[in-house]
Amino acid sequence: MQRRAAAVSVVVFLLLAAGAYTFIGAAQQPDVTLEDPDHTLSASETLTVAGTSYSFTEVSDGSATAEWTNESARYTETWEADDTVVYEGDNYSVAIPNQTDPSEFELREVQTVDRPTVEQNGTTYVIVEEDGERRLVERDEYLPEPVVHEFSEGDAIERPDNDNETVVASVTNTSVTIEWFAPRTNELSFAEGENTTLGDTAYLAHFEQQGGESVLQLTTDYQDYNSDVAAQSTFHERMNGLWGIVILSSLAAALLVMLAFMPSRY
Repeated sequence: MQRRAAAVSVVVFLLLAAGAYTFIGAAQQPDVTLEDPDHTLSASETLTVAGTSYSFTEVSDGSATAEWTNESARYTETWEADDTVVYEGDNYSVAIPNQTDPSEFELREVQTVDRPTVEQNGTTYVIVEEDGERRLVERDEYLPEPVVHEFSEGDAIERPDNDNETVVASVTNTSVTIEWFAPRTNELSFAEGENTTLGDTAYLAHFEQQGGESVLQLTTDYQDYNSDVAAQSTFHERMNGLWGIVILSSLAAALLVMLAFMPSRY
């Protein structure tokens, strides 16, 4: 009698497990689809938004990359006090006045000595040979007056290998910043379900397969996308519940079989 009742229970649990497993096999996950995307793009295509052109260099399954050019991007270069920089083909040292709020600075020629030198009592001397005789001349006396160029904030300044108009942007008591404007190529990345701003508009990205290739869809209808994602989340929750039924029913059936065949003490 005990084994008959156990057998009936086992059958019930196995039917539950089989039914849940069959439903799992037949169920299909809902897809994320955009009803009316604002833009659909593939690799090598160009999109213009608010006057800016974006060239899509890569569109793959779940990610994309686009490039755009800022025609007047700001570039800067900073010189610290006593730095050596190239100006008009020669080396110059950056000299900043010892002031609280300077607005000017100097480029002082870096001079080199074409003869041997020697140090004596902290002074550098140049060894000069004339008529077979050697004499020592202080370095400052031997060299001519260095070339000095003065600059103020807003002044134009020449830079090597830079054809763009360059000006002195700011001067502090420790550094000088120069600036110029020129084109700069920027890169944008797109990922599934993430926002990327083009112009002044934030677009949500979604990827699909069309004609055997990946395409990027951009939309501003967040509700359309989020409702499909929510449907997928609900689907996964229900699938997890069905797997729970399969596992628990199988364990219960196995446990009943073991209990039914345990030897009785009576």
